[in-house]
Amino acid sequence: MPTNVFPASPKGHRDPRIVVRKMALLNAPHMKPLTEFAKKIAEERKAEVPLFDPASGGINAKVLLLLESPGPKSVAGSGSGLISLDNDDQTAVNGFTAMAEAGLSRQVCLNWNVVPWYLSGHAPTPADLRAAIPYLVELLRMLKSLKAVVVLGTPAGTGWNLSGKGYGLKVFNAPHPSPQSINRDRATRWPQLVEAFRQAAAAIA
Repeated sequence: MPTNVFPASPKGHRDPRIVVRKMALLNAPHMKPLTEFAKKIAEERKAEVPLFDPASGGINAKVLLLLESPGPKSVAGSGSGLISLDNDDQTAVNGFTAMAEAGLSRQVCLNWNVVPWYLSGHAPTPADLRAAIPYLVELLRMLKSLKAVVVLGTPAGTGWNLSGKGYGLKVFNAPHPSPQSINRDRATRWPQLVEAFRQAAAAIA
């Protein structure tokens, strides 16, 4: 994996060269099955589905970071087209910073959303979650090296529970890293977020 796709600081996608480097890796061995999977979802749902970030463990990931649904900065056109901690938004900044603080390497992780298609600014509904669960189950079957899941926020938790959970994985729950979530009680929620990442790192050590 080229190291030049892992920015040293948040909001790395402000540099278009980093996005270009990542796009060139979408069909690399660790990424091709996931790229094809995301494109399949987009075709079946007739919806915008941002792609998996090549700056990750890809198909070999040991930790899945499961969020809610794609934000505007992950959508092609208005953003990078990738589900990434390098996106130009505060949710990505919080995730990037908390992972670094916890010592959880991005090279063993994979970011994804329980609802993988863009919802145009609204939270997932129960119908959205039900429609998305088969895709989450399919993804979990693809990730043969997966050992742990960090479930970030209530909708992701609901989706995880609906998925059946029978995968023999270690699961760590944490607040969603969005500023709306963290800033409600930063003194409590930020340590919870960092600790969940720290526990995931320990689970794969």
